[in-house]
Amino acid sequence: MRHEALALFEQGIKERYGFDIIIGVDEAGRGSLAGPVTAGACAITDPRDTAFINDSKLLSPRQRQQALASLPVHAVFTTASASAAEVDELGIVGATFRAMERALELEMSCVYARWGSDVRVGVVVDGSLFPPFLAGNNTVTALAIVDADACLLSVAGASIAAKVVRDGFMRELGRRIRGYGFETNAGYGTHRHIEALRMKGPSPEHRRTFVVKELSQEEVLPFETKRQSDSRKRR
Repeated sequence: MRHEALALFEQGIKERYGFDIIIGVDEAGRGSLAGPVTAGACAITDPRDTAFINDSKLLSPRQRQQALASLPVHAVFTTASASAAEVDELGIVGATFRAMERALELEMSCVYARWGSDVRVGVVVDGSLFPPFLAGNNTVTALAIVDADACLLSVAGASIAAKVVRDGFMRELGRRIRGYGFETNAGYGTHRHIEALRMKGPSPEHRRTFVVKELSQEEVLPFETKRQSDSRKRR
């Protein structure tokens, strides 16, 4: 029943705005302390037999893996990321929008290749914030919808792609950078991860702005010099 609601809501958006195709856009890794933020973009090619597509947060890791394996039969999708360094440089919102822009650029090429350049494309982004890179785009109509991953089939597909691809990247990162538990925590702030940060300091893949906020401001952070710590204590 839930799947039918996702498909019907998407069809309703198409009819209301005159879209031939909807590209759903969603992200994964926004709250992580390490690794990239990853965006997925997805356009449904065949909505039949797509009960496996759902908001990625409602699926188990195994179900997400199986869904991604089945997705190419029913959708065209792409993913792209913004690095931890870009998160520190741009802030998490700016980095998320950069990842979305990259994923959408790839997805638009795939959509035009499949349906032709005259297809009427609508973009639906999950969330309340409208990405600035879409504001001046005259080729597509874009909407930002809160909890769109729980409402539209295409956005749910994008959420699955982003989550599975990013989790796979973090598992690989965990094999290369030991001690933080990336292979199981995907960079999020578990107890083991926080304790490793206190003992080892951050790796090159950590978002330093996030780490500083996460750790207590009263303790000496492992990546600070003693002079920096003493200076902070005097303030």
